[in-house]
Amino acid sequence: MGIKLNDRLFAGQLITQKQMKNIKIIAFLLLGLAASAKEDTLSTSKNYLSIELDPAPFILGGYSFSMKYSPSTLNHFTITGSVYRSDFPDKMMKKSNFEKGFRDVKINTSYALFADYFLSDNRSGFHLGPSVFYYSKTIGINASKEAMNFKSIYPNLRVGYVYKPFRNSGFYLNPWVNVGKEIITSGQNYIAENEFSIDKFSYIVAIHFGYQVLF
Repeated sequence: MGIKLNDRLFAGQLITQKQMKNIKIIAFLLLGLAASAKEDTLSTSKNYLSIELDPAPFILGGYSFSMKYSPSTLNHFTITGSVYRSDFPDKMMKKSNFEKGFRDVKINTSYALFADYFLSDNRSGFHLGPSVFYYSKTIGINASKEAMNFKSIYPNLRVGYVYKPFRNSGFYLNPWVNVGKEIITSGQNYIAENEFSIDKFSYIVAIHFGYQVLF
């Protein structure tokens, strides 16, 4: 999944030694898969299945896993389902919300669904399409034991690029960006008279590490 960007914070300030260790383990596993793969994944005549990891939630103490599928008869299209969870650093919070005293934003187990059209028929290169995120959030407020919980949806449009650094490997990188509007569907986004404001429009920038197989 990706992290919604408001106020910027250098990544080095967010990464602890333990989190860096987790990142290295993920990187070694993915590179190992890439090095050992033997099949030519540029074939367009087979069904397609891949698994993706988004490192950002892992860095922030959570997780993000995605599974992507495309049948052989629709090799320009893919559909992806994701599950993720993440803490959200206070310093990355929207400035107005931080000044109201909101703290400890947590994205509880949440989900996303992506539909993408690839310009190429081998499910690589540029892709674009709609997606929708389903959020479950918990937010606290400074100097109080109170917390609010609400659920929301985030419909958006996404553009990305699948890059395969090794021709005969299933390993790939998928950087992408989306733009959309978050809409609260249930729960409450306020404590007492303090309202946690939602941007009129939001965007997410992310990069996924993936591994694909054909069958």
